[in-house]
Amino acid sequence: MLLALDTSTRIMSLALHSGDTVIFEQTLTVGRNHSEMLAPMIQQTMEQCDVNLPDLKAMAVAVGPGSYTGLRIGVSLAKGMAAVHQLPLVGVSTLEILALGQPFYTTRYTLIAVVPAGRGRIIAESYRGKKGRWVSNEDAEIQTWDDLLETVDDQIYVTGEITGEGLTKIADAQSKDKPITLIPPAYRLRRAGFLAEEAWRRIREAEDESEYSPDKVMPIYL
Repeated sequence: MLLALDTSTRIMSLALHSGDTVIFEQTLTVGRNHSEMLAPMIQQTMEQCDVNLPDLKAMAVAVGPGSYTGLRIGVSLAKGMAAVHQLPLVGVSTLEILALGQPFYTTRYTLIAVVPAGRGRIIAESYRGKKGRWVSNEDAEIQTWDDLLETVDDQIYVTGEITGEGLTKIADAQSKDKPITLIPPAYRLRRAGFLAEEAWRRIREAEDESEYSPDKVMPIYL
């Protein structure tokens, strides 16, 4: 059993994955209450699913970029649990988790995954379709919606945690014939189930599980 945690932003998600099936997943908006809600949520999940700590074979955690406080809480708790119980811990980029959850409308177009960065800014990373996966085009960077949308000259998809301001900016750009497709809300939700599946994939392909030692996992702050 693998436990996956994502506290990167005001959205928090948790999943239990057997390796074949997502047996539990919960995603909700918690604002800045990660420290109050995460540990009780894990305990309740384990009890409801009749899973005990010895049943865990691995853990996964979203490592950012995202909220400094949210990342610190999630990564610290995951590292502590994994170290104490001698479990491999897989860290996955927050934006990659978003990309993993997107279907392929057409692989010819670019996917832009975003999370809020505060003060009207966003953290964005672009992906392209390759061999059945979304693969990063370039490193994530902090920018404004105006900066991002101004550069659009070919069809793109946009997904992720988009505020009301972002939705307004996108709608305005679309009204000016910018070739932008907004991914439907259900697919824009960042889910720990996809984090768990990616973690299992990496563990299975690893030559040595020691590469996923908890002390090697570090949060990404921009």
